Amino acid sequence: MAAAAKKRDPATQPGWNRHHVAIAGVIVLALLDVILVVWALVAARTPPDATVPVATSSTTVAQTPSATPKPTASATPKPTSTPAADAVAPTRVLAALDGSTAWRASTGPCPATPASPEITTDGGANWKPTDAAGPTGASSILAISVQSAKQASAITLASQGCAPQYIRTYVAGDNWAAYPDQLAGSWYVDATKRSVVHTPTGDVQAPCAAVIGVAVRDPANAAVLCANHDVHVTGNAGAAWGQAVPVTGAVAISTAGNGYVLAVTGRQGCAGTATTSFDGGTAQAAGGCATSTKPPAGGVSVANGGGTLWMWSGDTVVKSTDGGVTWR
Repeated sequence: MAAAAKKRDPATQPGWNRHHVAIAGVIVLALLDVILVVWALVAARTPPDATVPVATSSTTVAQTPSATPKPTASATPKPTSTPAADAVAPTRVLAALDGSTAWRASTGPCPATPASPEITTDGGANWKPTDAAGPTGASSILAISVQSAKQASAITLASQGCAPQYIRTYVAGDNWAAYPDQLAGSWYVDATKRSVVHTPTGDVQAPCAAVIGVAVRDPANAAVLCANHDVHVTGNAGAAWGQAVPVTGAVAISTAGNGYVLAVTGRQGCAGTATTSFDGGTAQAAGGCATSTKPPAGGVSVANGGGTLWMWSGDTVVKSTDGGVTWR
């Protein structure tokens, strides 16, 4: 029997090595191709100079070039309120005895303005003019006081020299006469020297540059209204003045009850003139709207008589019996 044939090793067969080397080459080329594709993709995504950011304890927030800054609430300036203009010297003078009898007068420069006060005895329905200039030479009226239905007095400037003088009527204005001895004990502000207040003890320095109104309770107690709308009270005839109490829009002042009342303009919701009550300390209480028409500068006066408040604003005279809450 012939000897058994030897089993051949495939690796020793002719052509085997060449076949497998070719396959291995294809695989290597495929792997290289994959590596090149991956490298190309990474290179396309990463700029040549880019570096990989490294986190640190201090983080920098990336900026967004396309972001547009948005305005904030503080970027728009808020409107500011305009301070009230200083009040001017009054062109109206008013004084009352009660709800029926009152006096009023228009005033102006001396000696061009003759003193011609008017009286009403029917609550303001009718006004009777009187001539104080003829018998006394009185010009600009500074203040009026009412003592009774027939008796009233006034501080005026004399047409000759324009110095202050005291005049009085005992017959409801049918005649007037000068009483020089009464002037020294009176309260008034000379229209030509508004930084000085004359009191029963003499001239005193006003607490402000220009006083436009004086409300007198008695020889020692009074309040003054300044052009800057501040009120100052004194209890010793001006030897000392209390702290300034601002009353927004105040243009005229009078006594009322145990305190004072002020006519004010420019109040929100009132096109004309309203009132503010003042206790002589710091407390204030807003009253009602007395008139609906804006008055001319200096064209407001307020007075108290027997519990009735009177107001003369522009061409209108109104009254209140409830402390200024309502007017008619």
